Amino acid sequence: MSACESASGGVNDDCRAALAQLEDLLDHALSEPDADLVRAHLESCEPCMEAADVEEHVRLLIRKACIERAPSTLRARIVTQVAMIRRG
Repeated sequence: MSACESASGGVNDDCRAALAQLEDLLDHALSEPDADLVRAHLESCEPCMEAADVEEHVRLLIRKACIERAPSTLRARIVTQVAMIRRG
């Protein structure tokens, strides 16, 4: 049985609660006491820490992929289309 497994074979309640709050933790949307509880759990639970690392890595990849700006010609076409739609 892994650290996250309950006696019935599912995910235990502590892990379920920590993983449910993982996105809020990474978004800095938890109160400090709640964030401290999730961090403490992650530090003591290797499978949950691995899940948090994967989530952080995915977010980093997404940020890197979204850095590119659209070409200025595309922006100009969009602005023109929006202006035409507004004029009716």
